[in-house]
Amino acid sequence: MQEIGQKSGRAEREPETGRVIAAGQSVEVGDFPLLQKQRRRNWRIIALLGAGTAAGLFASGLTTGAWITAGIAAILSGTLHHLYGKELTAHYKREIVPQFVRRFCEAGRYEPNDGIRIHTFVSSRLFNSAPDRYRTEDLIEGCIGRTKFRFAEVHAQKEQKVHTKNGTRTTWTDIFRGFFFVADFNKHFSGQTTMVPHFPGAKWIAGRDRVLLENRELMKAFLVCSTDQTEARYILTPALMERIMGLWRRYPGKLKISFTGSCILVARACPTNHYEAGLWRSIRRCIERDLKAVRELTGLVEELNMNTRIWTKQ
Repeated sequence: MQEIGQKSGRAEREPETGRVIAAGQSVEVGDFPLLQKQRRRNWRIIALLGAGTAAGLFASGLTTGAWITAGIAAILSGTLHHLYGKELTAHYKREIVPQFVRRFCEAGRYEPNDGIRIHTFVSSRLFNSAPDRYRTEDLIEGCIGRTKFRFAEVHAQKEQKVHTKNGTRTTWTDIFRGFFFVADFNKHFSGQTTMVPHFPGAKWIAGRDRVLLENRELMKAFLVCSTDQTEARYILTPALMERIMGLWRRYPGKLKISFTGSCILVARACPTNHYEAGLWRSIRRCIERDLKAVRELTGLVEELNMNTRIWTKQ
């Protein structure tokens, strides 16, 4: 794959300090590239010393000592790789990611160790079961126009126990992994309306809670259910349904939407872990990836026209 920033077939070198141009944006990276370069050099020295010492012992016929040296070198190299990766990620989250938030939301806030509460996740009723293991991080929140929003990465899993002749084995399956977005819809709903990707036999499972709408394309894409049929049709105006289908075409099969309380909640599946750096990751690639994510998620406010208020809260 071609490196971002290549020109005329030749890769553009990473700067040691200063700014990086990625996705058409200029981002201040400070001394991150220099720190990354130094950590790479340190790791290479340890790895090469370990490999060289082990090779010398093998050549001398000291096989046992060679294997022990190789094992120690491998453990030390692996430990350093992990520690350096954590150090670089912490630096990236502290110094660089907040710039993305300010770029798309002037009053935005980024909290790497905060996220979406499990109660909010479960109460959306977008998933078949409550998670047995729940992890959330990288909270971004702010206000665009009159709409308050927040979103974060969420990884929710279900525990499964498999009984075999050798005993019980525990496995974990994903309920959801991706971005969970919550925004103020400026009305307190008396009911709850959910939209999940359609599946065979949905109309029989949904029963009388299923909502039938005039947008045939949306009906093919989503199973729409509600505890209040009239309210669901009032929420899902023709214009909003068209906007939702615009998102669906970009993320087919990856969207779930809930209108709960006074909020719209959007779960967008994504297997990639964002807002992380590493020993060998290009800083340009990291910035490109995360700028895109923040732009798309804050853009939901405009894409779903949330600042147009057709209701007011009681």
